[in-house]
Amino acid sequence: MPNRPLSPSLAAPTVLLYAAGYPIGSATVAVMSPFLVIALRFALSAALLWVIVAIRRPVRPTRRQVGHAMIAGLMTQGIQFLGLYWALDHGVPSGLAALVIALNPVVTAGLMIVLLGHRESRRGMVALVLAAAAVVLACAPKIVADHGIGLGIVAVVVAMVGLSAGGIYQGRFCADMDVWLVSALGLTASTPVAAVFAATSPEHTTDLPRALILLATMIVFSSVGATTLYAACIKTSGARSASIVFAVIPAAASVMAWIALGESLSPLTIGGLALGAAACVLQARSTSDEATAPAEGDGAAEHVEPIADEHCLRR
Repeated sequence: MPNRPLSPSLAAPTVLLYAAGYPIGSATVAVMSPFLVIALRFALSAALLWVIVAIRRPVRPTRRQVGHAMIAGLMTQGIQFLGLYWALDHGVPSGLAALVIALNPVVTAGLMIVLLGHRESRRGMVALVLAAAAVVLACAPKIVADHGIGLGIVAVVVAMVGLSAGGIYQGRFCADMDVWLVSALGLTASTPVAAVFAATSPEHTTDLPRALILLATMIVFSSVGATTLYAACIKTSGARSASIVFAVIPAAASVMAWIALGESLSPLTIGGLALGAAACVLQARSTSDEATAPAEGDGAAEHVEPIADEHCLRR
Protein backbone atom coordinates (compact mmCIF):
# COMPACT_ATOMS: atom_id res chain seq x y z
CA MET A 1 0.00 0.00 0.00
CA PRO A 2 1.23 3.56 -0.70
CA ASN A 3 2.87 5.76 1.93
CA ARG A 4 4.04 8.70 -0.15
CA PRO A 5 4.12 12.48 0.40
CA LEU A 6 0.80 14.07 -0.52
CA SER A 7 0.66 16.15 -3.69
CA PRO A 8 -0.11 19.85 -2.96
CA SER A 9 -2.32 19.97 -6.05
CA LEU A 10 -4.53 17.33 -4.44
CA ALA A 11 -4.17 18.48 -0.84
CA ALA A 12 -5.12 22.14 -1.44
CA PRO A 13 -8.64 21.61 -2.84
CA THR A 14 -9.25 18.86 -0.27
CA VAL A 15 -8.44 21.28 2.55
CA LEU A 16 -10.60 24.08 1.14
CA LEU A 17 -13.66 21.93 0.49
CA TYR A 18 -13.37 19.97 3.73
CA ALA A 19 -12.92 23.17 5.77
CA ALA A 20 -15.93 24.79 4.11
CA GLY A 21 -18.09 21.92 5.37
CA TYR A 22 -17.78 23.04 9.01
CA PRO A 23 -19.33 26.52 8.78
CA ILE A 24 -21.83 25.28 6.20
CA GLY A 25 -22.81 22.42 8.50
CA SER A 26 -23.07 24.74 11.49
CA ALA A 27 -25.31 27.12 9.55
CA THR A 28 -27.50 24.25 8.31
CA VAL A 29 -28.17 22.69 11.73
CA ALA A 30 -29.19 26.15 12.93
CA VAL A 31 -32.27 25.98 10.69
CA MET A 32 -32.87 22.21 10.46
CA SER A 33 -32.46 19.33 12.93
CA PRO A 34 -29.03 17.71 12.53
CA PHE A 35 -30.05 14.11 11.87
CA LEU A 36 -32.56 15.18 9.23
CA VAL A 37 -29.78 17.23 7.61
CA ILE A 38 -27.37 14.33 7.55
CA ALA A 39 -29.98 11.82 6.35
CA LEU A 40 -30.93 14.05 3.42
CA ARG A 41 -27.28 14.80 2.72
CA PHE A 42 -26.33 11.12 2.60
CA ALA A 43 -29.31 10.08 0.47
CA LEU A 44 -29.03 12.87 -2.10
CA SER A 45 -25.23 12.66 -2.24
CA ALA A 46 -25.38 8.91 -2.81
CA ALA A 47 -27.86 9.39 -5.64
CA LEU A 48 -25.61 11.99 -7.29
CA LEU A 49 -22.51 9.84 -6.89
CA TRP A 50 -24.23 6.80 -8.42
CA VAL A 51 -25.00 8.92 -11.49
CA ILE A 52 -21.30 9.83 -11.70
CA VAL A 53 -20.32 6.18 -11.25
CA ALA A 54 -22.72 5.13 -14.01
CA ILE A 55 -21.10 7.67 -16.36
CA ARG A 56 -17.55 6.65 -15.43
CA ARG A 57 -18.23 2.89 -15.58
CA PRO A 58 -15.39 1.73 -13.30
CA VAL A 59 -14.34 -1.89 -12.97
CA ARG A 60 -17.10 -3.83 -11.26
CA PRO A 61 -16.08 -4.64 -7.68
CA THR A 62 -16.32 -8.06 -6.06
CA ARG A 63 -18.80 -8.72 -3.24
CA ARG A 64 -15.93 -8.62 -0.78
CA GLN A 65 -14.81 -5.21 -2.06
CA VAL A 66 -18.37 -3.89 -1.85
CA GLY A 67 -18.58 -5.05 1.77
CA HIS A 68 -15.26 -3.45 2.65
CA ALA A 69 -16.25 -0.14 1.03
CA MET A 70 -19.53 -0.10 2.96
CA ILE A 71 -17.82 -0.81 6.28
CA ALA A 72 -15.28 1.92 5.60
CA GLY A 73 -18.10 4.29 4.64
CA LEU A 74 -20.05 3.58 7.82
CA MET A 75 -17.03 4.71 9.82
CA THR A 76 -15.78 7.61 7.73
CA GLN A 77 -19.24 8.89 6.76
CA GLY A 78 -21.78 7.57 9.25
CA ILE A 79 -19.88 7.76 12.54
CA GLN A 80 -17.97 10.90 11.62
CA PHE A 81 -20.84 13.06 10.44
CA LEU A 82 -23.58 11.80 12.76
CA GLY A 83 -21.32 12.55 15.71
CA LEU A 84 -20.17 15.86 14.28
CA TYR A 85 -23.61 17.22 13.46
CA TRP A 86 -25.04 16.17 16.82
CA ALA A 87 -22.19 18.11 18.44
CA LEU A 88 -22.80 21.20 16.29
CA ASP A 89 -26.46 21.12 17.28
CA HIS A 90 -25.48 20.94 20.97
CA GLY A 91 -23.40 24.07 20.99
CA VAL A 92 -19.94 22.99 19.87
CA PRO A 93 -18.54 25.78 17.64
CA SER A 94 -17.53 24.66 14.16
CA GLY A 95 -13.96 25.91 14.68
CA LEU A 96 -13.55 23.83 17.84
CA ALA A 97 -15.07 20.78 16.13
CA ALA A 98 -12.60 21.24 13.28
CA LEU A 99 -9.74 21.37 15.79
CA VAL A 100 -10.70 18.04 17.36
CA ILE A 101 -11.22 16.39 13.97
CA ALA A 102 -7.82 17.81 12.96
CA LEU A 103 -6.14 15.35 15.31
CA ASN A 104 -6.94 12.67 12.75
CA PRO A 105 -3.24 12.26 11.79
CA VAL A 106 -2.06 11.49 15.29
CA VAL A 107 -5.10 9.39 16.15
CA THR A 108 -4.49 7.40 12.98
CA ALA A 109 -0.92 6.82 14.15
CA GLY A 110 -2.17 5.80 17.60
CA LEU A 111 -4.65 3.32 16.19
CA MET A 112 -1.89 1.84 14.06
CA ILE A 113 0.19 1.30 17.20
CA VAL A 114 -2.66 -0.39 19.08
CA LEU A 115 -4.32 -2.35 16.26
CA LEU A 116 -1.51 -3.04 13.82
CA GLY A 117 1.54 -3.14 16.05
CA HIS A 118 3.10 -0.20 14.21
CA ARG A 119 6.29 1.08 15.85
CA GLU A 120 6.16 4.85 16.17
CA SER A 121 9.27 7.03 16.10
CA ARG A 122 10.21 9.41 18.92
CA ARG A 123 9.05 12.32 16.80
CA GLY A 124 5.74 10.55 16.26
CA MET A 125 5.30 9.95 20.01
CA VAL A 126 5.96 13.64 20.73
CA ALA A 127 3.25 14.44 18.17
CA LEU A 128 0.78 12.24 20.06
CA VAL A 129 1.54 14.06 23.32
CA LEU A 130 1.14 17.46 21.68
CA ALA A 131 -2.16 16.33 20.16
CA ALA A 132 -3.56 15.34 23.55
CA ALA A 133 -2.42 18.67 25.01
CA ALA A 134 -4.06 20.51 22.12
CA VAL A 135 -7.43 18.91 22.80
CA VAL A 136 -7.27 19.66 26.54
CA LEU A 137 -6.17 23.25 25.97
CA ALA A 138 -8.81 23.96 23.33
CA CYS A 139 -11.72 22.18 25.02
CA ALA A 140 -11.18 22.95 28.72
CA PRO A 141 -12.42 26.57 28.63
CA LYS A 142 -15.62 25.55 26.86
CA ILE A 143 -16.31 22.70 29.30
CA VAL A 144 -15.72 24.95 32.33
CA ALA A 145 -17.99 27.65 30.92
CA ASP A 146 -20.74 25.22 29.91
CA HIS A 147 -20.73 21.72 31.43
CA GLY A 148 -23.37 20.63 28.93
CA ILE A 149 -20.97 21.06 26.02
CA GLY A 150 -18.89 18.17 27.33
CA LEU A 151 -21.17 15.60 25.68
CA GLY A 152 -20.91 17.51 22.44
CA ILE A 153 -17.12 17.33 22.55
CA VAL A 154 -17.32 13.60 23.30
CA ALA A 155 -19.45 13.23 20.17
CA VAL A 156 -16.79 15.05 18.12
CA VAL A 157 -14.10 12.74 19.53
CA VAL A 158 -16.20 9.72 18.51
CA ALA A 159 -16.55 11.28 15.05
CA MET A 160 -12.78 11.72 14.84
CA VAL A 161 -12.10 8.10 15.82
CA GLY A 162 -14.59 6.95 13.18
CA LEU A 163 -12.79 9.02 10.55
CA SER A 164 -9.36 7.69 11.56
CA ALA A 165 -10.38 4.04 11.86
CA GLY A 166 -12.37 4.19 8.65
CA GLY A 167 -9.44 5.73 6.83
CA ILE A 168 -7.13 2.92 7.92
CA TYR A 169 -9.72 0.31 6.94
CA GLN A 170 -10.32 1.90 3.57
CA GLY A 171 -6.64 2.14 2.85
CA ARG A 172 -6.09 -1.53 3.58
CA PHE A 173 -9.09 -3.00 1.79
CA CYS A 174 -10.26 -0.49 -0.84
CA ALA A 175 -6.98 0.76 -2.30
CA ASP A 176 -7.68 -0.81 -5.71
CA MET A 177 -11.22 0.54 -6.06
CA ASP A 178 -12.41 3.63 -7.94
CA VAL A 179 -12.69 6.50 -5.43
CA TRP A 180 -16.08 7.61 -6.76
CA LEU A 181 -17.41 4.10 -6.29
CA VAL A 182 -15.97 3.88 -2.78
CA SER A 183 -17.69 7.14 -1.83
CA ALA A 184 -21.00 6.06 -3.38
CA LEU A 185 -20.99 2.72 -1.53
CA GLY A 186 -20.01 4.37 1.75
CA LEU A 187 -22.79 6.94 1.55
CA THR A 188 -25.32 4.29 0.52
CA ALA A 189 -24.44 2.19 3.56
CA SER A 190 -24.61 5.20 5.88
CA THR A 191 -27.98 6.49 4.65
CA PRO A 192 -30.23 3.94 6.47
CA VAL A 193 -28.38 4.56 9.74
CA ALA A 194 -28.85 8.31 9.40
CA ALA A 195 -32.52 7.77 8.49
CA VAL A 196 -33.10 5.82 11.71
CA PHE A 197 -31.56 8.62 13.76
CA ALA A 198 -33.66 11.19 11.89
CA ALA A 199 -36.89 9.22 12.38
CA THR A 200 -36.33 8.73 16.11
CA SER A 201 -35.18 12.26 16.95
CA PRO A 202 -37.14 15.51 17.28
CA GLU A 203 -37.26 17.37 14.01
CA HIS A 204 -37.44 21.08 13.35
CA THR A 205 -37.05 23.30 10.32
CA THR A 206 -37.19 27.02 10.96
CA ASP A 207 -36.20 28.27 7.51
CA LEU A 208 -36.82 25.70 4.78
CA PRO A 209 -35.56 27.72 1.76
CA ARG A 210 -32.30 28.55 3.54
CA ALA A 211 -31.94 24.95 4.71
CA LEU A 212 -32.38 23.61 1.17
CA ILE A 213 -29.81 26.03 -0.27
CA LEU A 214 -27.27 25.13 2.42
CA LEU A 215 -28.01 21.44 1.97
CA ALA A 216 -27.43 21.64 -1.79
CA THR A 217 -24.17 23.50 -1.20
CA MET A 218 -23.07 20.89 1.31
CA ILE A 219 -23.83 18.02 -1.05
CA VAL A 220 -21.74 19.49 -3.86
CA PHE A 221 -18.80 20.78 -1.83
CA SER A 222 -18.64 18.33 1.09
CA SER A 223 -20.21 14.99 0.20
CA VAL A 224 -19.23 14.84 -3.47
CA GLY A 225 -16.21 17.14 -3.49
CA ALA A 226 -14.33 16.86 -0.19
CA THR A 227 -15.20 13.23 0.53
CA THR A 228 -14.12 11.99 -2.88
CA LEU A 229 -10.97 14.12 -2.89
CA TYR A 230 -9.98 12.75 0.51
CA ALA A 231 -10.59 9.22 -0.75
CA ALA A 232 -8.25 10.07 -3.64
CA CYS A 233 -5.64 11.29 -1.15
CA ILE A 234 -5.83 7.96 0.66
CA LYS A 235 -5.63 6.01 -2.59
CA THR A 236 -2.53 7.82 -3.84
CA SER A 237 -0.62 8.44 -0.61
CA GLY A 238 -2.02 6.16 2.08
CA ALA A 239 -4.07 6.91 5.19
CA ARG A 240 -1.27 8.26 7.30
CA SER A 241 -0.03 10.74 4.70
CA ALA A 242 -3.55 11.70 3.61
CA SER A 243 -4.61 12.53 7.16
CA ILE A 244 -2.01 15.32 7.26
CA VAL A 245 -4.43 17.65 5.44
CA PHE A 246 -6.24 18.00 8.76
CA ALA A 247 -3.27 19.96 10.09
CA VAL A 248 -4.49 23.00 8.16
CA ILE A 249 -8.24 22.35 7.95
CA PRO A 250 -9.00 23.92 11.38
CA ALA A 251 -7.32 27.21 10.48
CA ALA A 252 -9.14 27.34 7.17
CA ALA A 253 -12.45 26.40 8.84
CA SER A 254 -12.00 29.01 11.57
CA VAL A 255 -11.39 31.77 9.05
CA MET A 256 -14.44 30.69 7.06
CA ALA A 257 -16.58 30.52 10.24
CA TRP A 258 -15.35 33.98 11.29
CA ILE A 259 -16.27 35.43 7.90
CA ALA A 260 -19.60 33.64 7.44
CA LEU A 261 -20.89 33.10 11.00
CA GLY A 262 -19.07 35.64 13.14
CA GLU A 263 -17.53 32.94 15.36
CA SER A 264 -14.47 33.80 17.42
CA LEU A 265 -11.77 31.73 19.14
CA SER A 266 -10.47 32.27 22.68
CA PRO A 267 -6.71 32.61 23.24
CA LEU A 268 -6.60 29.10 24.73
CA THR A 269 -8.41 27.67 21.74
CA ILE A 270 -5.95 29.42 19.44
CA GLY A 271 -3.16 27.91 21.54
CA GLY A 272 -4.76 24.50 21.11
CA LEU A 273 -4.93 25.10 17.39
CA ALA A 274 -1.20 25.89 17.35
CA LEU A 275 -0.35 22.77 19.34
CA GLY A 276 -2.55 20.64 17.09
CA ALA A 277 -0.84 22.02 14.02
CA ALA A 278 2.58 21.37 15.56
CA ALA A 279 1.55 17.80 16.35
CA CYS A 280 0.44 17.23 12.78
CA VAL A 281 3.64 18.73 11.35
CA LEU A 282 5.75 16.45 13.56
CA GLN A 283 3.65 13.50 12.47
CA ALA A 284 4.16 14.43 8.82
CA ARG A 285 7.91 14.64 9.29
CA SER A 286 7.88 11.29 11.06
CA THR A 287 6.10 9.75 8.09
CA SER A 288 8.64 11.28 5.71
CA ASP A 289 11.53 9.94 7.80
CA GLU A 290 10.11 6.41 7.80
CA ALA A 291 9.47 6.51 4.06
CA THR A 292 13.04 7.55 3.26
CA ALA A 293 14.94 5.60 5.92
CA PRO A 294 15.29 2.28 4.02
CA ALA A 295 16.65 3.97 0.87
CA GLU A 296 19.05 6.13 2.86
CA GLY A 297 20.34 3.18 4.81
CA ASP A 298 21.23 1.21 1.71
CA GLY A 299 24.63 2.27 0.37
CA ALA A 300 24.53 -0.09 -2.56
CA ALA A 301 23.43 0.90 -6.03
CA GLU A 302 20.45 -1.46 -5.88
CA HIS A 303 17.26 0.44 -5.19
CA VAL A 304 15.26 -0.57 -2.14
CA GLU A 305 11.61 0.40 -2.06
CA PRO A 306 10.46 2.14 1.12
CA ILE A 307 8.44 -0.08 3.39
CA ALA A 308 4.81 0.96 3.14
CA ASP A 309 2.67 1.30 6.25
CA GLU A 310 0.26 -1.54 6.75
CA HIS A 311 -2.64 0.84 7.18
CA CYS A 312 -2.74 2.58 3.84
CA LEU A 313 -5.97 4.57 3.76
CA ARG A 314 -9.26 5.00 2.41
CA ARG A 315 -9.90 9.25 6.71
